Amino acid sequence: MTGVMERTAGFLADKLDRRGMLGKAAIVGSAVVASPLGFALRPRSAYAAVCNCSGSSCACGSLCCDGYTEFCCTLNGRNTCPPGTITAGWWKVDGSQFCGGAARYYLDCNAQCGSCSCGANGVCSGACSGTPCGCARGSCGNRKAGCTRFRYGQCNQQVRCVGPIVCRVVTCQPPWWFDPACGTSSRTDNATRNHNRACNIEPTGHLESVTDVGGALRVRGWAVSHSDYDRGGFRIFMDDKVVHHGIANKPRPDVKRAYPAFNEFCGFDVTIKAPAGRRLVCLHGVDRRSGRDAFFGMREPVVRPAFGAWDRTQNLGNGRVRLGGWAALFRSSSNAGIRVFVDDGFRHHGVTSVARPDVVRAHPGVSPTAGFNVELDVGRGRRLLCVHAVDRRNGSAQLLDAREINVS
Repeated sequence: MTGVMERTAGFLADKLDRRGMLGKAAIVGSAVVASPLGFALRPRSAYAAVCNCSGSSCACGSLCCDGYTEFCCTLNGRNTCPPGTITAGWWKVDGSQFCGGAARYYLDCNAQCGSCSCGANGVCSGACSGTPCGCARGSCGNRKAGCTRFRYGQCNQQVRCVGPIVCRVVTCQPPWWFDPACGTSSRTDNATRNHNRACNIEPTGHLESVTDVGGALRVRGWAVSHSDYDRGGFRIFMDDKVVHHGIANKPRPDVKRAYPAFNEFCGFDVTIKAPAGRRLVCLHGVDRRSGRDAFFGMREPVVRPAFGAWDRTQNLGNGRVRLGGWAALFRSSSNAGIRVFVDDGFRHHGVTSVARPDVVRAHPGVSPTAGFNVELDVGRGRRLLCVHAVDRRNGSAQLLDAREINVS
């Protein structure tokens, strides 16, 4: 009987994929042992003959039962090995549609064994390493996680003992670029050419802050393309319009420390003009290779307007008046603009130019010449006068006061 099983396993192994469990001969042998008559007499796959879907009740045609391990981004939202795992090996596929026809690389993230011992294959059990086995996130629509005790072995060879494969990452860059502990010895498995998750080809990043800097908003964050771990693109929306797009290329050593595979030059720090008032700012990242975008975050900052006071009015006679006061810009020593409307028409535009040390004492950092004196011929009779302070950086105006004046 043993000889028959070995011959059957050897014959059928060439017709099966490499990683159904641990290898062709292993899975075929398991099938023959588990269901010798069924496997020999009915035309079905060796995997189906021993399908138990990692102990779940999933149907054998579901992803959880195809013998492969789920991608890491399904588990933790990022195309990187999760904490507690190490890169233990890799393989490549040729002609992948996801890398523009170039090679695509798959890296196994194996659990660490700690004090657990390993057998001859150098892989400790999940029971000892604390690695649960099952469908990723408990869904039959996800491949298994933490079940396969296998190691290619080109990465972190100084670690003799590793646990089961928790998940895998994928990249268009060579594995030794992803992890310097990976060697260049290549293995190929084109059966995984079409394996993918959307989160593998979307960008990743973070909107960290949106700050009012006076007449403008400073937007900071970082963006990385998941497909190649290089600098990502980003778009900034303000209210309902795109106001900036660019490539994240500023150094971010903190991101590099947290995710060693990422390009360190993945940050951005931009300032965009913004009118006064409450604004809605949204950030989207763009994967420059795949073209896919992802929403990174939203903020509702308030842009402070120009401010000041109309504190003096003098009737000069013959229909003329003098208006006095001050205007300043938030977080700026530049001079503000002044606009005056009489009744329903625009009458005057100027810039503050009069020294107001009292204003500087009350609001340190504003222009020392924040005051204004404006003389106008408005005609005799009752007039409605409106004085506005203008932020010359973005053109937004703020009403200081509106008064009805009886001009003699």
